[in-house]
Amino acid sequence: MTTMLAGLDDIYSAKEDLEQLKQEDGELYERLHHVVSLTRQLQIKYGYMGSLLMEEKLPKYEPKFVRESILSLYQSEVQQLKDHSEINRVKDLLKKHQKVGDPKIFLLILGAKPELLQGSTIIR
Repeated sequence: MTTMLAGLDDIYSAKEDLEQLKQEDGELYERLHHVVSLTRQLQIKYGYMGSLLMEEKLPKYEPKFVRESILSLYQSEVQQLKDHSEINRVKDLLKKHQKVGDPKIFLLILGAKPELLQGSTIIR
């Protein structure tokens, strides 16, 4: 099975869509930024956050060494994002840029430069 890596143009396209989301729905974007930042601070894999948002199976990304109380708090924050009336905009963005991948999209939200994300495959 061959997997295509996202090119720099793909990553820039995702960044532009994130900027558009930020301009059009700042509240949703800030909630998304909050959850992405929390994910990083708790050292939870971005794939776990993406799986929770997209309501996918979790075993591959499920945290193994995070206390249940912390994980419950984290899941509550993700649920607040999912409860936003415009959450489908985020889900559509993640689906549209599936080739780029959730981790790279979330790193763009945190301010990573597209050039640094091109070709990276170790981010989860």
